[in-house]
Amino acid sequence: MSSASVFAREARSILTRTGGYLRGFTHSLQPYSGCEFSCAYCYVRELAVQRANPYGLPWSSWIAPKLNAPTLLRRDAERGCLDCARIFCSSATDPYTPLERKLRLTRGCLEVMTEHPPEALLLQTRSPLVVRDLDLLARIPRLWASMTLCTDDERVRRALEPNAPGTKTRLQALGQLRAAGIRTQAAVAPLLPCDPARLAEQLDPVVDRVVVDDFFRGDGAGGRRSRGALAQLRAMGFARWTEPGYADEAIDVLRRLLGEDRVLLSSEGFGAVGGVGSVAERPRALPRWTARDGSR
Repeated sequence: MSSASVFAREARSILTRTGGYLRGFTHSLQPYSGCEFSCAYCYVRELAVQRANPYGLPWSSWIAPKLNAPTLLRRDAERGCLDCARIFCSSATDPYTPLERKLRLTRGCLEVMTEHPPEALLLQTRSPLVVRDLDLLARIPRLWASMTLCTDDERVRRALEPNAPGTKTRLQALGQLRAAGIRTQAAVAPLLPCDPARLAEQLDPVVDRVVVDDFFRGDGAGGRRSRGALAQLRAMGFARWTEPGYADEAIDVLRRLLGEDRVLLSSEGFGAVGGVGSVAERPRALPRWTARDGSR
């Protein structure tokens, strides 16, 4: 159970321009900053949002809900600013962090997007709480629900994601989403030690596609931001899974069993939002109202 300190606040803006790894999107949307899940491999531990946090606390020990997130999003939506937006929700803090059960900020943002649908929306989480909002998700066109699911091995999952929901409940949530007609994706990011054939068997009936990433492409620093997780895996006896190229064999297995078109890779895979554009496509001009600093 999370023991993160809560620092509720009012934000000045809610949509942040994207680039780099998320260059297939125009904006990210984060109703919360900070963390309650404490995943050992999280690259955000090394980013400015953590290093410059005003609370002086380590990553995963603080969470800052943006209490006016739905209000800010509605303001932007009523200006027509969502019409051409391709939104990743969210890139640094899970939109279904446990505090969402009480505060319902993500749900409030989804309510806005049922009335003002963006060009595309990818909802990225590791929490089965997402199924609570099935009624809203079904009303947002061009939406993908993406669930992080890095391994089929619960021992590995518990070691590196100690406060996150279990694999079985995530698979069940994906099944519920897909049965309701929501397009589903598994984010195997980063790929952790697993039996790739068994993982493919688990994912096959519940996802439309899979995006795989590894420590070296996915953390944006060639693995340097993932040093703690890599050291932990070596200590657990998984040294083979900590070297560059470790994911290639597993990706081959996933593609053979799930199909080439269903298994995408890294930034390019995340950027292919429901067939809307491509990461190779130059994003259209961005409105001047967007924020550059997602931590504000």
